[in-house]
Amino acid sequence: MKEWVADFQGHSIRVTNTWLGGAKLYIDGNCRDTNNDMFAVSSTKVRLTARIDSSNPTSALVEVFFKAILAVNAKICVDGKQIGGDFT
Repeated sequence: MKEWVADFQGHSIRVTNTWLGGAKLYIDGNCRDTNNDMFAVSSTKVRLTARIDSSNPTSALVEVFFKAILAVNAKICVDGKQIGGDFT
């Protein structure tokens, strides 16, 4: 399993990826999105997404991108600005 963690305005954002379990996006401990794609060829395609406040359609938008060549890398963005991950 590989994991990436970031904080945004007091909210905990965690992304996990496992070979068999796929990728998951957690916001404040709650699983908000999952993706079971086996390959991440394009690092420009959003693979996971959720609003910080799911009841507010205008709240900050979390987007996660993956790049997988020899290893899996992730980029966590909020409203288009990178706040975490291990590639730019």
